[in-house]
Amino acid sequence: MATADLTPDALTLQRQLQGVAFQAGIEEGRWSVLLDAFPELIVEVVGRDFSGQVATPMTFRLLCDGYPGQGPFAEAWDPVTKIRPPPLVLGPPGVVDALKYWDKDGCQGVYGGIYRAWQRYAAAHNGWAAKRPDEVWRRDRDITHIMEKLYALASEQAAWLALRPAA
Repeated sequence: MATADLTPDALTLQRQLQGVAFQAGIEEGRWSVLLDAFPELIVEVVGRDFSGQVATPMTFRLLCDGYPGQGPFAEAWDPVTKIRPPPLVLGPPGVVDALKYWDKDGCQGVYGGIYRAWQRYAAAHNGWAAKRPDEVWRRDRDITHIMEKLYALASEQAAWLALRPAA
C-alpha cells in the first residue's frame, strides 16, 4: 500500500518502524518484525542475560489502532497457534506479574494485556499511570519505547534462566 493510502496512525507507526532507533534494535538482534499488518504488529524480542550466553526469545502482539494518541495494546503471543499463550508460571516475579492474566477494568473476562504502565489498558488499572509516570505511554514517545520495555522483560527472563541450576 502506498504511503498516501495509509491512515495517520498507520503512517506514524510505519515511519517509526523505519526510524533509526527501531532499526538499530533489529541490527543489534534485540527484536524483529514477524508481521506488520496494521493495526497488528507481531514482534519477536530476544532478551539476553548479563553474560550474553543465554538468549530468550519472546513473541508479542501489539495492536496499534489510534497510534500514537493511544499506546498499543500488547500481549504475549504464540505465532504458530496465533493465540495468547497461557500465563508464564516460572520466571522472575516481575516477568510473571507482567505476563499474568488480568481483567481489563469494567470488563470481566476481557484480558487486559501485559500488566505494565506503558500498555494501553494497564495504565488506567490501579493507578499505574500515577505511580509510574516515567513509563506510561505518551503520544510523544516512539514505538521503540515499548520495544525496549519488551526487551527488558525478555532479558530479565534470560537472566533468571541463566541463574537456574541445569536440569
